[in-house]
Amino acid sequence: MKTTIIVLALIFSFSFPGFAQLEFEGVINSKFKTIQLENGEIKYYNFSTKTQEINFYNIDNSLWKTIKIPLENNHFFEEIIMISQNIINPDQDIEIVYTCLKYNFDPNEEDPESENNAVQFTLNIINESGQKLLSVPNSHEMKLTSEKGKNKLLIFKNVGKGFQNGSEILVYALPNKK
Repeated sequence: MKTTIIVLALIFSFSFPGFAQLEFEGVINSKFKTIQLENGEIKYYNFSTKTQEINFYNIDNSLWKTIKIPLENNHFFEEIIMISQNIINPDQDIEIVYTCLKYNFDPNEEDPESENNAVQFTLNIINESGQKLLSVPNSHEMKLTSEKGKNKLLIFKNVGKGFQNGSEILVYALPNKK
């Protein structure tokens, strides 16, 4: 009987330390958004409207990068769609695909054929120094695809006006890794 109790005590003593407790590491403000890089790293970021900069942080709360976002007059930052390390441009810089929007107010709001849409989106691609590589008005969606080993960037663009909804897909060839 003593042997059974000792064996059970040993089994329980070895099994409890095997279940690790969750360890609280900190809090990330709900104004921050997360994004996963191509290499699997997770970063979170926030946009400062005063400085028009995006601050990227590592998961341990340390600052990773600060990048100035060029916005045209009356445009507002909307969201980051993608951060590219090597897909859009195989150099050392990262590229950011983001969208911004502009509110258009037409004095003749009751005209259904008005050429001014209430909100106009623009898809932009910049490098980490803030240089614009591409800007596509009336677009806020994109997709990366590969065909026969060649990478393509598909950008979905709205070309309709008023009730004439239409769209097209712009196809861009991406450089291959060196």
